[in-house]
Amino acid sequence: MKHNKHWLAAALAAALFAGLFTGCGGSSGATATSAAAVQETAGSAMEDAANGTDGGAGAADLGSGALTPQDSRKIIYNATLWLETKQFDQASADLLEAASQAGAYVQSSESSGSAEQGNRSVYYTLRVPAENYSEFLNAAAQAANLIRRSESSQDVTAEYVDLEARLASLEQQRQRLDELAAQAESLEDLLAIESQRSEVQYQIESYTGQMNVLQDQISYSTVDVYLDEVTELTPQSPSFVSRVGSAFRGSWNGFVSVVQELVIGLIYLLPFLVVAAVVIALVVLLARRAAKKRPQPVPPKRPDGDNSGQPPKYTQLK
Repeated sequence: MKHNKHWLAAALAAALFAGLFTGCGGSSGATATSAAAVQETAGSAMEDAANGTDGGAGAADLGSGALTPQDSRKIIYNATLWLETKQFDQASADLLEAASQAGAYVQSSESSGSAEQGNRSVYYTLRVPAENYSEFLNAAAQAANLIRRSESSQDVTAEYVDLEARLASLEQQRQRLDELAAQAESLEDLLAIESQRSEVQYQIESYTGQMNVLQDQISYSTVDVYLDEVTELTPQSPSFVSRVGSAFRGSWNGFVSVVQELVIGLIYLLPFLVVAAVVIALVVLLARRAAKKRPQPVPPKRPDGDNSGQPPKYTQLK
């Protein structure tokens, strides 16, 4: 492929040189032919890049960029810890100290409650170096009473290798286009090559961004930690009664939270409710006044001339 492109570049240069001696018409035809050839060659390079292939030699080069048996599997680890404690300040400090010892950092945090009511809670999202992942989980479990622990992993080795191969192929395509650009003999050829080179560069940047995100997830595990302040610790093997009590407390806390949110929502809606009540009262008042002014219907006259409204009297026939 590379020899063919060098030959093509030489042929293009010869065609352009010959066009100088054959007049304007011959030059125009040679330029159009060379531009089409460059476009076809660059397009072929783009197709190879999109498919992650590069012919025979390219495939051999890509093999050297793949993961070797000595490399570890590319795995993303995630975990969630639910902790509780009676000494909230101490447990929170111990948890952050364990994170610091593991080389982790706090990506985000959220806290609520008050020390006076003894219902403080904090939520941390920690990024922990993958090599210290298990060590940190064990240390965090010692900082407070561990209620629940959830872990998950995702093997992204195939995706990682695929991104590496695509990037290697695109780099080779960019080098080929650079060679063609250096040998271009006309502005039209150069513009065609630069257009394809821009597309290759865009794909390189896109795949590089994906690779960086993937590498960050592999290198740093994500650990979510929930720490709650309680008056009584949950037994490690809770009994049925304690589970019922815990469920009731959770249900009651949820009910109180819903009621609080409803009250706050009503306070926000209070001005609108007052205006709506005034409008409804005015509508009802006007409707009643209109009903009073409306003339009452007169009952039709009866044949016997009695308009008292009483039912007619019938005489019994003898």
